[in-house]
Amino acid sequence: MLTISSLSKKFGDFQVLKNININAEKSQIYGLVGSNGCGKTTILKHIMQVYKQDEGYIAFDGEEVEKNSEIIKDFYYVQDTLYFPYQYTLNKLFHYEKLMYNMSEEKFEYLLKYFSIDKNKVLNKMSKGQKKQAAFVLSIAAQPKLLLLDEIVDGLDAVIKRKFWDILIKEVMDNDMTVIISSHDLKELDNICDKVGIMHEGRILREENLEKMKEDIKRVQFAVEGEFDPEVLKEFGILQHVKIGSVFIVTLTGNTEELEKYLKNTHTLLLFDKLSMSLEEIFITELGGVGYGKEE
Repeated sequence: MLTISSLSKKFGDFQVLKNININAEKSQIYGLVGSNGCGKTTILKHIMQVYKQDEGYIAFDGEEVEKNSEIIKDFYYVQDTLYFPYQYTLNKLFHYEKLMYNMSEEKFEYLLKYFSIDKNKVLNKMSKGQKKQAAFVLSIAAQPKLLLLDEIVDGLDAVIKRKFWDILIKEVMDNDMTVIISSHDLKELDNICDKVGIMHEGRILREENLEKMKEDIKRVQFAVEGEFDPEVLKEFGILQHVKIGSVFIVTLTGNTEELEKYLKNTHTLLLFDKLSMSLEEIFITELGGVGYGKEE
C-alpha cells in the first residue's frame, strides 16, 4: 500500500503541492487526474524521490520512502516524455536494467511478440507510440510492486490502448501490484481505475473509490408542467443545473428518489430519468465547484 500524508512542496515562492494525502492499495489501479499544471507529475517524482518534500511523508507497505530507501528498487516510473540512452536498442536497455530490477526474461519476450516490437531497433529511432510501447514493456518486465505511469497511452491508437490495459489489469490481479496512472484521458481511466484522486492547483479535491464517487454524485433529467425555478431544490445538494428546451438536467449529491417524490408532490411531473455519470463528468463537476473553467 502506498501512503502519502500531508505532503507539501515549494519551488522558490511557488507552492506546488499543498497538504497532499493519497492512499493507494495493493492490487489497485489509482487514477491521478487534474487540471493542467496542478502537480500530478510532481507527486510521482516525489514518490521516486527525484524531489524531496518540504513537509509530510511517503510510505510503502509501512516503510517510509527516502532517497536511499531499498524499497525504491521495487518502484518503476515511466515518464510522459521519454529519454533513452544514445544508440541503445530495447534489448540493450533491458539487459542494462537487469542490473537494477528483477527483470523477467519470459515476460519481456512475451510482450515483444504481443506488441510486435523489434527489440534490436534503436529506441531513439522509434515513433512516439513505439517508444511508449517499449517503455511499457520494460515496466512490466521489471515486475515492480509499485508502477507509476505518466500519460502512458497519450497518442496511442485504440487497439494498442486496449492491449496496454489488458496486460496491466492482468499484472495487477496476478501480482498484487499497485499502479498510479496520471492521465488526461478520463474516458480510458473510467474503464480501468478502482480509485481516483482529483487534483487542482496543488491540492487533492477528492479521493474516492470510483464506483462510490458515481454513487455520491448523480445526474437526473426531468420536465414539469408550467414554470419551474430550480433554486427550490437546494436541499437536495444541487451542484449544477441546466435547462435544454423544457427539460432540466440536474447534477446533485442528494437522494434522487426523494427528489422525484418532491417533484411529483409539488408539480405535474412529465419526465424523470436517472442518468449515468462518467469520470469525465464528475471531474468537470468537481473542478467547476472550485471555479475552474468559469473564470470571467
